Amino acid sequence: MSALTKQEILEATLELACEKGLRSLSMSMIADRVNLKKSSLYSHFRSKEDLIQCMYETFREQSKQQRGVPEVDYDQLFADRSLYEILENAVNNYRSISRSPVMEQFYRMILSERTLDPTAAMVLVEETRRMIQATKTLFYALCAKKILILEDPDAAAFSFAMGVHAVIEYEADAERAGVQDANTAMEQYLREFCRIYGPEPKKKGTKKRV
Repeated sequence: MSALTKQEILEATLELACEKGLRSLSMSMIADRVNLKKSSLYSHFRSKEDLIQCMYETFREQSKQQRGVPEVDYDQLFADRSLYEILENAVNNYRSISRSPVMEQFYRMILSERTLDPTAAMVLVEETRRMIQATKTLFYALCAKKILILEDPDAAAFSFAMGVHAVIEYEADAERAGVQDANTAMEQYLREFCRIYGPEPKKKGTKKRV
């Protein structure tokens, strides 16, 4: 299958899922939309679930590339940055990926189906796991540099990732509702985290006792 044909199938699947709902979507409907025989569609995708997973992976990677989100270089990321600036950068990169037009459309569809469709729920589970794992990797690197002080980096990463995830969802809901008071929610969350877990500031003007 050419890249163009694959892209057309994925885009058609997203359009149909938004129109009909994921549970009502069938391989026959997708094949008709892109003028393919059903057997030809099955030769490229084993099932509707396989197609949805491919849609998630493809759109996510395309969004990452389009938004120019780089691979993490911790030496460069940490250089001359405070803990707050490092965390803010990480959050902004994640937000940039998840809020590109195609990913927003995809996530709106998935979120509307999550309570009844196992495939939609699994996509959200996988995305949350990725976010948690990325946060764990970041936190271990921060702890190694003593930029972050944690007794249990794994538990802290889980708590932080879930908190960021909730704030991003709140921001998106507030934006759609036309509510403005969510604008500073992420800043407040990050600053409080840094206050609790960041290194103690060095006191100025103190001298060592001889």
